Amino acid sequence: MNITFIFVVGFGVLFFCVVVATIIFNAKVGGSSQSAPWMRRVRQFQNDKENAGWRIQLIPYDDTSKPMFMSIGGILAAVPVLGGFGFIGGLALATYDHDKYKSLGLVVAVLSFVVVLGGSWVKERVARQDWDFAPGRCVDRELQKIWIQRGPDVSGGHWGWFWRIVCEYEYLGIRYRVTPEVYWTSFSSEDAALKFLAGRISPDGKCTLRVNPKNLLRTDLMEQRSKLEH
Repeated sequence: MNITFIFVVGFGVLFFCVVVATIIFNAKVGGSSQSAPWMRRVRQFQNDKENAGWRIQLIPYDDTSKPMFMSIGGILAAVPVLGGFGFIGGLALATYDHDKYKSLGLVVAVLSFVVVLGGSWVKERVARQDWDFAPGRCVDRELQKIWIQRGPDVSGGHWGWFWRIVCEYEYLGIRYRVTPEVYWTSFSSEDAALKFLAGRISPDGKCTLRVNPKNLLRTDLMEQRSKLEH
């Protein structure tokens, strides 16, 4: 009996259970017109985790009486999930002793990993392609160095630098105050983080925001609008 194969299959079953549980959870939260006490407790826990140690508190763009959830509905959203299953299946094939299966398994695992990353990127790009641009002004900012843990081993991880900023902008004559997403991942150093923000916020605080017209509190920090047009 191949112990590695059993381990990979077991991990695959666990991954499948997590996906199913996530779908059920999202359906329960999204399908409820009113928030239950357990939803408010979960949301409070999520808020505490998100804002722990930060002076700047995130300004939520969703229903604060319900837990945060990540929608995985739709064809594009399912691509990363399918890629995850393919990655696990490829690893399982690679554990066989036969060279043919090993090679096939490695190829499947690598391609599936690319699908996971590419599918997530494409999904976010498609979701944001109809967003508008609006001039804004950064009124507050905070930079923190945070330990990013990888796996259950506390020693496994690395340090990353993260920005949190507060911006104000007007849309159709109404002023909004938001905490836009600055970057999709962490920065490797303080200098890299400072250089990145300096390219997107002018010395007097002016900036460009990409705004979700269906949810005007959900925004991204972009390059200056004048740079985007060239």
